[in-house]
Amino acid sequence: MKSNFTKVSLSFLLCGALMSSCVSSKKYDELKASKEALEREQAASREKEKELSNTLRAREQKLTELERAMNDQKKILDDLRNEVNTALAGFNQGDLSVNIKDGKVYVSMSDKLLFATGSTKVNNTGKEALDQLVDVLKKNQSVGVMVEGHTDDVEVRPGTKDIADNWDLSVLRATEITRLMAKRGLSPDRITPAGRAFFQPIDTGRTPAAKAKNRRTEIILTPDFTEIYKILGIQSMK
Repeated sequence: MKSNFTKVSLSFLLCGALMSSCVSSKKYDELKASKEALEREQAASREKEKELSNTLRAREQKLTELERAMNDQKKILDDLRNEVNTALAGFNQGDLSVNIKDGKVYVSMSDKLLFATGSTKVNNTGKEALDQLVDVLKKNQSVGVMVEGHTDDVEVRPGTKDIADNWDLSVLRATEITRLMAKRGLSPDRITPAGRAFFQPIDTGRTPAAKAKNRRTEIILTPDFTEIYKILGIQSMK
């Protein structure tokens, strides 16, 4: 009887040990799986952090390039404006202005500086001013040139020879200036003449002073920003 009791007791102890071993093994597997999952999460987190760091570094580099490109563009425009201002310093500043607008340098000359009333032939003072401007442009070969003629809204006198209206007057003045600049050695393929008549006034007033402001020729200088535009990620606006 005692022997049987001993056997039963040993059996219970053995089963308890086996059950305890099974529970410990299961717990171990669970902890191991949890640990491996955590390690995978940490690895993914480190990879994401590395990716974000690389993205941030690339954006900082792009920002630096953009700032440099914009500074380069500003310097090119400022230098060109200063050159033109220096070249035209000897002329009546009330008859001309040099400004930067929309990435271009605008040289605005009054009709008083360039032409006699109703004429399409540039006067001597105007020729001297254009000569000075051409000298600057010869040193800046990549600069494109647009010559725009502008008039006031006063109708051309009937019977004026070869001039039907303000369209004609503005175009003929622009082409006359274009020819003179080409004769002075500026490559013709760099110059584009255009006539705007009275449709782009800078002063809409009805006074003689307002009309005088509108009678002008704008010589628009466009530097070649192709490389800068590539950095900025936009198409050339030439």
